[in-house]
Amino acid sequence: MRIWLLSLLFFLPISGCATLPVLPPETPSPEFLLNQIRTRLQTFEGLKGLAQVKVSAAGKNFQAQEVLFVRRPGWLRAESLSPLGTPQFYLVTDGRELSLYNPAENRYYRGRAMAKHLSLALPLALEPEEVVSFLLGDPILIDYDLASTRRDGQEGLWTVELASTSRRERQILWVNPFSWHILRAEFYRPALSQRLIFEDFRRIQGFLFPKKIQFTSFEPVARLTVEYLEMELNPFWTAQDFQLPVPRGTTVIPLP
Repeated sequence: MRIWLLSLLFFLPISGCATLPVLPPETPSPEFLLNQIRTRLQTFEGLKGLAQVKVSAAGKNFQAQEVLFVRRPGWLRAESLSPLGTPQFYLVTDGRELSLYNPAENRYYRGRAMAKHLSLALPLALEPEEVVSFLLGDPILIDYDLASTRRDGQEGLWTVELASTSRRERQILWVNPFSWHILRAEFYRPALSQRLIFEDFRRIQGFLFPKKIQFTSFEPVARLTVEYLEMELNPFWTAQDFQLPVPRGTTVIPLP
């Protein structure tokens, strides 16, 4: 344990750099690595920020600046900005109810916060907590009954593989050996495969955080890239942050 702590203290200041350190001689257990990952992630409750978002999918290809409010477990507010900086689309959810508002059409959509409803605005069918999780720099870990750790000497990373035999799911995580950041994650189940890449780690408010996040779905084919331009970690929240009142005269349409 002393060797691990000394290695961490030595390499942590540069763990955001492109060149990764040499792996320690002993391969840790998956339980140890997952505990380190969970401990680090507990430091992030949420963020407020401005991001450049690019979407590439069948029938949905665009890019825009987004004002993002993100809070665990499933709170999300996204405002798409026009070139003049005014909101032209709103998505707000508290993890239970979802509201979508398009000022140009003067239509307000409301329904349960679920993957099929979020897919009306996003190219990916994800639950609110999954979207919040990857916007905060981590994938949701699957419930597993098998776990193993491998050495990736070429990249200088630990590789953790988790599997659920009953649900036929498999997840692979590539983990920095000293800061415990997940740099890449892949998820597989029948008819679904996804990849998350976390890049450009910067020290923000004393924490290393990825300023660029890429989510790719291979079945169906879609890609979502988020590059943060500004952000505040663990901000102060108000009661109005995740509320979207219906504007007067707006047509309200229930989501099925």
